[in-house]
Amino acid sequence: MKKIAYLGKIQLSDVDLSYLHEAQQLADITYIMEVTPRYMKGPALCLENLYPKSGLFKALEAYPEFGKYQGFVDLDKCYVLNTCGRLWLLKAFWTNLLLLLFLIRQRFTAIHLAWPPNPYEFILYFLRRRMLLTVHDPFPHTAHNTLIVRLRRLLAFRLIPRLILLNDAQRQDFIDFYRISPSRVIMSSLGSYDNMTVGVSDLPDGGGDFILFAGRISPYKGLDYLLPAMKEVHRVCPDCKLKVVGSGQFHFNVSEYQMSDYIEIRNRFIPDEELVELIRRAAFLVCPYTDATQSGVVMSAFAFHKPVIATRVGGLPEMVKDGCYGLIVKSHDVKALADAMIDLWKDEDKRRLFSQQIAHDYSDGDRSWKKIAKQLTACYQEE
Repeated sequence: MKKIAYLGKIQLSDVDLSYLHEAQQLADITYIMEVTPRYMKGPALCLENLYPKSGLFKALEAYPEFGKYQGFVDLDKCYVLNTCGRLWLLKAFWTNLLLLLFLIRQRFTAIHLAWPPNPYEFILYFLRRRMLLTVHDPFPHTAHNTLIVRLRRLLAFRLIPRLILLNDAQRQDFIDFYRISPSRVIMSSLGSYDNMTVGVSDLPDGGGDFILFAGRISPYKGLDYLLPAMKEVHRVCPDCKLKVVGSGQFHFNVSEYQMSDYIEIRNRFIPDEELVELIRRAAFLVCPYTDATQSGVVMSAFAFHKPVIATRVGGLPEMVKDGCYGLIVKSHDVKALADAMIDLWKDEDKRRLFSQQIAHDYSDGDRSWKKIAKQLTACYQEE
């Protein structure tokens, strides 16, 4: 069996661990997660203290927080590439040299990257012919479309032989814009973030106390449409409340909404345990984005079989199949968003039906990690 290295990021730890839960049963995969002073908190792991040494270490030895996933993934094959200290950006060039030597000595035949390499990771391109890259964002979000991001992406798309896309809607635009041969593109999808269910004994069925918006606060998330829409929802359904949770800065004045008794705003980082409890208690989640690719929030909701209202942008209509797993509405439209929220809030039977369909398709069906892992691990075997 060929040896695979999966190079992950703590920011993507929910998708990484959920995928590895199935993929490590099908292939010999070693997981290596980058940890730096800048990136210590992620959706699946919130590291309290930075390990005081730079280098490559067994994950559980450096960070006991990994112990939560004992039995969920093979922790004997989980490492952290740890870079610490005040000059960590400079040290990162050295730690990635150590990583390169590790990849060569261990004779990994395929290297799966979860994100386009940063400049201090460019040395890894020495092994580029063995690489696959998951392209989580075929086009960068408006808030993240900087020069350095564009250059990193252009280099990655030019040098890495095989690129994994996670939605069909943006495939042709991606191929055309970056002038990529279609033969280099592998189509896949996201499964539900099953890592979130570790330690959870039961999943809710229907019901729910409030509507939930979760995720980092950013202009493209559409909160300037959601909060006005909630005004109309509250007028029609006075018992309905909205919780908005996540760190980041609002790009508009939210003081009016902060003073309302039907909107609660938790503007801070939300640890995984708190997010799990919020999703379990929610009636459904809402993603009113103005641009998007995929959405980890949707996959977090689906891990608990919660329906989602999302907008018709990027790959969201593929993920939230309208009338099957939730509702799709026009973006930038307060009325359409409010109408959908009122409809789903009032109809518990519809929510329960959506929940059942999510459970069926994402647990064992065509959208499950079992199917995704089988497809991608087969790609590792290709020369």
